[in-house]
Amino acid sequence: MPELPEVETVRRQLQKILVGQRIKKIEKFHPKSLQGSTLQVVGKKILRVRRKAKRIIIELNGGESLLIHLKMTGQLIYNGKKNKHTRAIFELDKGKLFFNDLRKFGWIKIVKNQALKECLVKLPLDVVDKEFTVKYLEKVLKSSKRAIKLVLLDQSKIGGLGNIYVNESLFCAGVNPSTPANKVKQIKELHRCIKEVINKAIKFGGTTSADESFKNALGKPGKFQNYLKVYENKGKCDKCQTKIRKIKIGGRGTYYCPKCQL
Repeated sequence: MPELPEVETVRRQLQKILVGQRIKKIEKFHPKSLQGSTLQVVGKKILRVRRKAKRIIIELNGGESLLIHLKMTGQLIYNGKKNKHTRAIFELDKGKLFFNDLRKFGWIKIVKNQALKECLVKLPLDVVDKEFTVKYLEKVLKSSKRAIKLVLLDQSKIGGLGNIYVNESLFCAGVNPSTPANKVKQIKELHRCIKEVINKAIKFGGTTSADESFKNALGKPGKFQNYLKVYENKGKCDKCQTKIRKIKIGGRGTYYCPKCQL
């Protein structure tokens, strides 16, 4: 958390807000949260905000970019307020961008565009890419005997999915999360469900789950938690009224319906 829908929500908002503004000043409060020489980017103009997997890229003039990974609790808030979790503040022409991070796992790296290109080329297809086809998903799944949930979470295989949307996609497709990936038969249905769940989550601005760590660039929570079927569901399946079960797979909390997901 945040996953692709949350990161894409923030990206879309920042694209509207930041493009054309210049970075006037940078305050850094934690060295690992903001890596690289801030002198390289002070005075630079923001050209574009894009995304790859769970990373946000703020492109600047002069051949540099800010590469950002929010990890578990990172937030990019425009015109927010400084608090004890604020790790960096970017003063712009028309406001300030705050980077907050409770657990300090997230980071912003100041990188040259060539280094950025070399980093991004190593990442796999995102689940929203047109190249992410049924055939591509089938190839990934057939190559592994690991539990299907762990394969879908593997960011070296498929970009953008995390715990929330893997739980939801597997429920939608009727796939038990413990099933070995190479034994899954509902590949076409799973592909459809992944696309459907992710696109709906983007539409509703991502998920702000029980820990409330996700806030969008305007400091507001997402709304997709109102549409979750199994994740953090302590009640019953809305399809068959069987109690939702929670187990751990690879150390991650996993929610599923034991009747609908055989």
